[in-house]
Formats: sequence, structure tokens, C-alpha cells
Amino acid sequence: MSQQNAIEHLETFGYCLIEDAIPAVQADTMAEKYFQLHRNPANRVAFQDPNDDLYQTLFGVINLDEMCWKCIAHPEVLRVVRHFIGDGARLGEACTKWVKPRAPQGGIHSDSTHDLPARLPETPWMINSIWMITDFTVENGATLVVPFSHRARRRPSASDIAESHPVPVCGRRGSVLLWHGGTWHGQGANTTDDQHRMALNIAYYPAWWNLMREGGHQPVFPETFARMPEDLQMLVRHKVAKRREDIYEF
Repeated sequence: MSQQNAIEHLETFGYCLIEDAIPAVQADTMAEKYFQLHRNPANRVAFQDPNDDLYQTLFGVINLDEMCWKCIAHPEVLRVVRHFIGDGARLGEACTKWVKPRAPQGGIHSDSTHDLPARLPETPWMINSIWMITDFTVENGATLVVPFSHRARRRPSASDIAESHPVPVCGRRGSVLLWHGGTWHGQGANTTDDQHRMALNIAYYPAWWNLMREGGHQPVFPETFARMPEDLQMLVRHKVAKRREDIYEF
């Protein structure tokens, strides 16, 4: 999908898929590393929910793996992101998501809207993305999206969810799915007995967004920041600290 087609698809449907954005062999190397990171007991403190074993989210991956840096600052992705939220777009968080065999479907939701007004802004407040580090299939829990739902400009109610028709976005490892923060979506169920789905979730916010309201997001360590290329530093310079409370809490 060309850059212009990706922008038009996201604007119309609320999401777009850029196929083969990184080589499959690179995704395979990343998958091996990410499974190791999730299995390391020292990293459980950065899990979104340490008690959920079938669906794990690990925050702060930017400090644990330099391979994700190229995905965060991927030029093709950033061109789409900046079209919607401006040249001052910033990284919110980069986290890995492991959907294990027999993990149930996650709840359909919109992103970062818990304290926004009932009538959501017309201006995008977020462009989210998920990199397919393993192949995404219907069976192993590919992300579900509800096309056109960002145009409703509201959080999905129980009746919205019951009446909606989410579609799985499947793709080869190395592809990346982008969506508008207001698009209703959720993690698909992994109905297999032996297939593990790994993803890298990268969220971007405009310059005006207050990141203090985002739970679980981790800082970029100063020593990590010092090793980064300049284009990546520009995306994360607002969140350099040693401790989360130094930048995310009053």
C-alpha cells in the first residue's frame, strides 16, 4: 500500500495495513528476543497486568531492545502518523504484546478516551500501531477492528459492541497495522493450542497531548537516549528519566 493509499484508507476506514514494512527475518529475530523478555522474571514489574498469563503486555521495551527503534522511527509509518497528528508527533509508548494459545478475545474499545468528553474530538488525538512480529491470523488472535467506527466519535457502548462487526486484520510478520485512536478495536481470541502471537505496539500522540494521563507508560532511560539516533531522540526527548514518577506523576 502506497503512503497516499495508506492515509486515505486510515481516514476512510479508521485503519490501514502497511505490508512487509520490515523483512520477515528481522521480525523473526525480534520475536525470539521478545519471548525471552516476557519470560524473564525481572521484567514482570513492567507488565500491564502481572496476573494475566495468556495476554501479556510488557511496557518499556525501548530500553530493553534496540531493534524496536527502527520500527518507532520507521519513515513510512511516520509520514502517515504526521499527516494526522502533525510534525510534533511524539512517542507515547512502545510495548510488546504476547497472545498465547487459548487466550480469549479482548474487549472492543477506543484508545485513550477514558476521561475525554462523551462526544470525542474530531481532531485525532492518537495514531496507534501494532507491528506483526509473528504472522497474524484469524486463529492466533489477529487484531480486530470495526471499520468506520472512528466516525461515530464516541466510545463503544455495550449495544455498539453487540451490533458491530469487527474484522480481523491478518498479515505476514513484518507488516504493521495503524489506526485512529477512536477506531473501535480489540485483541482477537487465540483459538489454537500451539501458536503464539507476538506484536510490538507503538503509540503516537500529538505535541499537545498530556502524557501524564497514560497509565503504565515508561520513561526512556538517559543512557538509552544517549545511544539513539537523532531522529528517534526527537520522538522521545519529552520522556527521558530514570523513574516513571519523575515525568508521569505530579
